[in-house]
Amino acid sequence: MELNEIFGLPAHPLLVHAAVVLLPIAALGLVLIALRPAWRRPYGPLVVVFALTALVSVGLAQGSGEQLEERVEETRLVEEHTDEGESVIPWAFAVFALSAATVAIEPLSKRVPAARSKAAASALVALSVLAAVGAIFFVIEVGHSGAKAAWDDLPAASADHDD
Repeated sequence: MELNEIFGLPAHPLLVHAAVVLLPIAALGLVLIALRPAWRRPYGPLVVVFALTALVSVGLAQGSGEQLEERVEETRLVEEHTDEGESVIPWAFAVFALSAATVAIEPLSKRVPAARSKAAASALVALSVLAAVGAIFFVIEVGHSGAKAAWDDLPAASADHDD
């Protein structure tokens, strides 16, 4: 997915903010609906929509970042950010897939008795928590490396390193 410019500006910094906001919200929503089955029916579809929107946002941010990389000076920090940026999409996909599975588990359990087991419920919760923690961690990690790549060479940043 690629969207390179928005109103003549590089799209990447704008799209990143959607991913940085939506993916943690979807991840936290996933944990909540995984832990509280009563919340799945009223809030589950909203979590799935947030997770899908986050997944699309992450894909667009990644694609626009690859395009932006070709237009900016190639530095060690830019290369690190680019490498780290690729790690977010699998976590975003996991949050989406698990949110959809969490919403579908109740209707599915009526047809497939194994889906009603404590082991299946425990596995769903464990995987949901893992995916949420991973997604939030990597969003923070990649965002931090992107901020360093964008702002490290400014005079204020250089003054901080001189101390």
